[in-house]
Amino acid sequence: MSTKKGISIGAAMKQRMDKEQQVPQEQELTATLRQPEVQSVSASTEASLNDPLESFNTRLPRSLQRRLKVHVALQGGKIQDVVHTALDEYLIKHGQ
Repeated sequence: MSTKKGISIGAAMKQRMDKEQQVPQEQELTATLRQPEVQSVSASTEASLNDPLESFNTRLPRSLQRRLKVHVALQGGKIQDVVHTALDEYLIKHGQ
C-alpha cells in the first residue's frame, strides 16, 4: 500500500488561484503582492542568520494568514522568512 504525499498549502493555493477566475478584490491583492520587494538586510538580521531556529507559534486573523500564504506562494518564499524579516524590522524600529 503506497501513500501519496500532497503538495504544500502555498503551492495548492497558487494552483487554485491560477485555475479560478479571480474577483476584482483578489486581483487588486494579487497585483499588490506581485510588486517587487525591496530587500534590505540589517546587521542584526545578518547576525541572526547563524542562530539556530526555534519553534514559534502564534494565532493570526484568518484573513491575514491567507494573505500571507498567498504572498509567499506568489513570491516563492517561506512564511518563516517573511515573519523573520517583519519582526526584525519591527524590533529595530522600536529600539530593540
